[in-house]
Amino acid sequence: MDTVNYRRHKVYNIRKTVIVVLRHCIISLLALFFLLPIIVLLTRSVMSPDDIYQVPTLLFPTKLDFSGYTKAFDDQILSYLWNTIIVVGVNTVFVPLTCLMCGYGFTKVRFPGRGICFSLLLSTIMIPGIAMQIPLYIVYYHLGLTNSLWPLMITAFFGGGAMSIFFMRQYLKGIPDSILEAARVDGANAFIIMFKIMLPLARPVVVLTAVNVFIGQYNDYGTPLIYIWNEKYYTLSVGLYYKYLAPGAQSIDANVQYAAGVMVMLPLVVIFAFFQKQLINGIVTSGMKL
Repeated sequence: MDTVNYRRHKVYNIRKTVIVVLRHCIISLLALFFLLPIIVLLTRSVMSPDDIYQVPTLLFPTKLDFSGYTKAFDDQILSYLWNTIIVVGVNTVFVPLTCLMCGYGFTKVRFPGRGICFSLLLSTIMIPGIAMQIPLYIVYYHLGLTNSLWPLMITAFFGGGAMSIFFMRQYLKGIPDSILEAARVDGANAFIIMFKIMLPLARPVVVLTAVNVFIGQYNDYGTPLIYIWNEKYYTLSVGLYYKYLAPGAQSIDANVQYAAGVMVMLPLVVIFAFFQKQLINGIVTSGMKL
């Protein structure tokens, strides 16, 4: 009997080990699949043009060549980068703050029609973003704001979007009203309650909103393409397209294009590395209460 149990236990351990090994192999292959484009981008950014165009294709450079980075980082790229910093900075700062104010109003302030207003706000989520660009373009055009950075920043002062306000509201619903009542009893005004009580308590979802806005605005290609046609106001995404990929773009060595891609990707990698825990915490703790 003991021998039979021992054999069964041994077979079970073997099966368990095989399953674990297969699972790790599958996860490793998936990770390699998603990392392969980044690996190619990194390796080719330090290749010479001759190595890049060599047949058969080389996976790694025969000699490190960093000339692509020096050529890619020119005054034109700096202009695109400065415009991107302005747009991303304004949105990253003001969208979380205005979302916090809107979320506070929809959860902690009682006013007639609060539920209807929030339902109308949520209904805008069902409208495709590209469909809103036509009326927005007409409004911005008549206001004289087209062909500038303002169309990319003006929504930051009005909550930034229904989804961001929704996540903020869901998180603020979990903060007890007794905390706010105690603050009012101690003489705190609305400004103190908002920025010295609600803001620290809502830090996870504020960070989540800020990082999401940063990534979205940094990667945004369609919106600046619609509103901006003066090279002076190009952001990185649009500027790099017209510089390297658009029909009639100047002929540039491939390693310069790969190097530009690495430089554009690097800020997103750094942001995700620093705020990974806050992102996960914000996702877990928001949007759970209906």
